[in-house]
Amino acid sequence: MAHTTSPLLALPTDILVLLPHHLANLEDFKELSSTCRVFREICRSVSPNIILRLAAASSRVFFRPDPYFLVAATAKQIGYWALQNEKNAVRLRQALKHGQQWYNVEDFWNGGRSDAETIDCEPERALFQMAIYGSLFHATLESNLEGRKGLDLATRLDFIKYSIPDWYCRDYGGFHVEATGPYCNGRDNITPRMDQYSIRHILKSRRWRTPWEQARKQCGPDFEDDRRQKIWVSAVQMQGLEGFEMLRPDGAERWKGHLHKLREKIERIDSNKMRSAEKDEFGEINWLEFPILEDEIFCCVRGMWGYG
Repeated sequence: MAHTTSPLLALPTDILVLLPHHLANLEDFKELSSTCRVFREICRSVSPNIILRLAAASSRVFFRPDPYFLVAATAKQIGYWALQNEKNAVRLRQALKHGQQWYNVEDFWNGGRSDAETIDCEPERALFQMAIYGSLFHATLESNLEGRKGLDLATRLDFIKYSIPDWYCRDYGGFHVEATGPYCNGRDNITPRMDQYSIRHILKSRRWRTPWEQARKQCGPDFEDDRRQKIWVSAVQMQGLEGFEMLRPDGAERWKGHLHKLREKIERIDSNKMRSAEKDEFGEINWLEFPILEDEIFCCVRGMWGYG
């Protein structure tokens, strides 16, 4: 039986290379690449942006939880891109407020283990939200450790406000939450309802703290300076999704060299660089220019304790 050549292959290469741009999802890409040698070579040269778009279209099937897995995988690159210039940093902050939000997941109740408390959250989502924060502001941490400016506190707070929505995140004093994204339909319609509070609960729980303490002890004792210690505790946890390997038994061993270098950088920080970046109205948070998720989460969820 004679083999017939597809009429598509008669088209100029300049047109054929555009085919992946019009595919619906990653499954279509896989089928196209397995059609013949010509299309296989074309698919090999497709840009990462196209692959990411197709992967996002298939995220409910291949990259769960959706969309947190893909966001966590790409957040570090976004953080470095945002620090390239002021225009990029502004675009990121605008996207956090008005772009597509990561909150369309059905709520369900789940109780804690080591620190018993009933919180309206999804633990898997909370874990990925922390990974995304660590990756997105990893470049900021590195810049701060090298004496350069990173993404500012206002940008970090905007990420928490609008990408990790919470019913208790509300206006008080000089703190403002815009009626946009998850808050556009009123506070009573916010879903999910307690994501910020659930992350704060995790960060303060014994089950979470213990493996991180063990990872830090491999590199030396705690810092006597409270400010350096706060940066050290936060920095170890800000290694993105890959850094969660340290939570596994013996998982911190592979990170020992990296953590030693990180600790040495913190030890060399000029004390003047650890000054407060912003005064806290209630005198409860010593704002540092370094990313400190626990403090920033508390600032956003403080309405739970009746502030404002």
